[in-house]
Amino acid sequence: MILTIGLTQFVFVSLGLLTVNVLLKAGGFAQNVEATFPAFSVWMARDGAWLFILPMLWVAAALFCEQAIRGTLAEKLARATGVIVSAAIFAAYFYAAFLLF
Repeated sequence: MILTIGLTQFVFVSLGLLTVNVLLKAGGFAQNVEATFPAFSVWMARDGAWLFILPMLWVAAALFCEQAIRGTLAEKLARATGVIVSAAIFAAYFYAAFLLF
């Protein structure tokens, strides 16, 4: 289950980055005219690749908690935080894409 949630986070980051970049390019984004586009959307398009670190860190932390603690509480906590991180990634990219309309 941990790897499934981590893969979902990775897919959300990938598709979100692709969506924001495509929408910016379709809107005529160029390096010298960024002032006409929302700053958050431009930042997510330029620096959003750093969000690929989140799924990797979450999977590492969840697997560590599962191996080190070996309790049902740790597994449930890892799943809950994974779903929250997935929702946050989706919401951030959805908001960045929505700002472009």
